[in-house]
Amino acid sequence: MYIEYTFEMDDGKRLDYHVDFDRPRDKKLDFEQYPNWTKLKFHQCPNCPLHTDEYSHCPAAIDAQEIVMGFNEILSCKATAIHVKTPEREYSKQTDAQTGLRALIGFVMASSACPILSTMRGMAYFHLPFASMDEAVYRISSSYLLNQYFKHKKTGQEPDFEFAGLKIHFQEMQTLNFHFLERIRAGCEGDSNLNVLATLFTISSMLSLSLERHLGEIEHLFD
Repeated sequence: MYIEYTFEMDDGKRLDYHVDFDRPRDKKLDFEQYPNWTKLKFHQCPNCPLHTDEYSHCPAAIDAQEIVMGFNEILSCKATAIHVKTPEREYSKQTDAQTGLRALIGFVMASSACPILSTMRGMAYFHLPFASMDEAVYRISSSYLLNQYFKHKKTGQEPDFEFAGLKIHFQEMQTLNFHFLERIRAGCEGDSNLNVLATLFTISSMLSLSLERHLGEIEHLFD
């Protein structure tokens, strides 16, 4: 399954990304082929379960590095026409570079081989670019409950209807986003990439601290 993102800037600059959801990736890669900030030990997340004796690079950084370098000198506020093509439909939006980059980075990271981010793989497969906060809350909570259903069927584990595991996951995500931001900070000069990761960090923090409130805002839809 492939997803395509096209960015057309007002100044004529165009960026194209063709991302394979099931892209293969070796655990050991040539150090000379990738930027230094993609190495696993470079600002490695303290909660990362991977070890340098098995992995040479951070899986999420390797997948994101082409995008990061492409936006290296593009400001987040730059007006951009964004076109997204998925197997089922297409989306277009005239907005700032940051909005499209956030959607693309989110998809790439969630579909990477990172063991922390891979819990969002189901959501990434049903990718929705430019999602609002309400849409994000709906998709994340629904995906989590479906995951609980599958675990119950396979193992008999009691479903977590209180979202305790989801809150823990958001705390893990906060740690990951903070340290991944340090990687990006070392690898780019423009502000788009920094703003995108900072925004992702903010969203994870908000959902971790006030998930019930956000769920309460859409509860009336199920009355």
